[in-house]
Amino acid sequence: MNKSIAEFDAIRKTVDKYGEGISKGDIALLRSAFHPKAMMYGCHGESITMVEIEGLFSYVSAQESPLTTGEKHRYQITKMDLQGQVASVEVLQENCFGVHYVNYFQLLKIEGQWLIVSKAYDAVMTKESVQVTAQESKQVLAG
Repeated sequence: MNKSIAEFDAIRKTVDKYGEGISKGDIALLRSAFHPKAMMYGCHGESITMVEIEGLFSYVSAQESPLTTGEKHRYQITKMDLQGQVASVEVLQENCFGVHYVNYFQLLKIEGQWLIVSKAYDAVMTKESVQVTAQESKQVLAG
């Protein structure tokens, strides 16, 4: 097997830990994809997030997992670049806690293991979430 193909496969496995960890709400699996000093940056409408990766773990642990709620969470790697010990991966993620994401992960190969060192994302609420939020708002206004 070509070393580049093996490296791409190893990177994909790291990203899969992220995707599966989110789907199952498995913080240990999710944590295994990230370097302990990783950072997360993102936009959700006008809201900007810049936090240590522990913020992601806290958020996920406070939610019911897509697997539990029946949300049809899925993700797809749409682009992957690799140069030496550095990689960049673009991932489309649908139906994740009522949100669709475009994620950009930067990975480093550290001591033979690919780890995500940063996650940047753009988020848009799903149509279903917008409808639920609107219904909740109407109930609050009516009540």
